[in-house]
Amino acid sequence: MALLAIIHAAIAGFMLFFTAVVPQAAFKTLSAKAVGAFLRVLFPRLFLFGLALSLVASGAALAADAGWQLHVSLAVAAGFAVNVFVLTPRINLYRDRDLEGDAAAKRMFGLLHLASVAIFLAQLAGSLAIVGMFLYAPV
Repeated sequence: MALLAIIHAAIAGFMLFFTAVVPQAAFKTLSAKAVGAFLRVLFPRLFLFGLALSLVASGAALAADAGWQLHVSLAVAAGFAVNVFVLTPRINLYRDRDLEGDAAAKRMFGLLHLASVAIFLAQLAGSLAIVGMFLYAPV
């Protein structure tokens, strides 16, 4: 069970680091065009890394016979998969159309981006719940 908590602590850690540091640093040091190119490379890698970690966490939960933690780990993995394979390509497509002046694309970009952020926050909450339950569980 400790391994599962460590893996979810790593997931939460990289997610918090990304949220707190990367966008601000990118927007502060890069041009708008460069930020766009940078984030298009970064997001898929970020989501694939999270997918790999959460699949390892799922395996650890399965090995530990951890009921709800397995479900949370699988949900976190599913969120990363949806973000990398479904939402990110569509977000990029609608962002390109938005930059070309398509007003409908701007709205769709906003909705898809909001969905991606909501999934990301739910994943963070799930990982923190597993870590918190491990830290505060009776011995």
